[in-house]
Amino acid sequence: MELPDFDTLKHWALVEPERLDALLHQQIDTLIEQVGPDRQRRLRGLQFRIDCQRRLAKNNLDSCIRIANMMHESFYAMRSQINHLQDETAPLADGLVPGNNVIRLADHRRDK
Repeated sequence: MELPDFDTLKHWALVEPERLDALLHQQIDTLIEQVGPDRQRRLRGLQFRIDCQRRLAKNNLDSCIRIANMMHESFYAMRSQINHLQDETAPLADGLVPGNNVIRLADHRRDK
């Protein structure tokens, strides 16, 4: 589906916001249907959370701030997980094997 021109979208935003909202949801549904079924559930859940934040917001600016905070929280959680994984796989300073006794194949030397 081709989007209407800017002036039409602007008119809808000012006069018919429900029509603009319907277009938004139609575009979102079209996009979600393009991914595999395994990812559709996750995306629909994320869209539900976004829609809830939009409904709870007092105005459009509050909505943007709430959604930006969601993105920052998600990014921070992902960054924390990556840092945690890096800490787990980093070799100890004195060269000892970590407590899980896993030796990377690349680090294994044969003394034969």
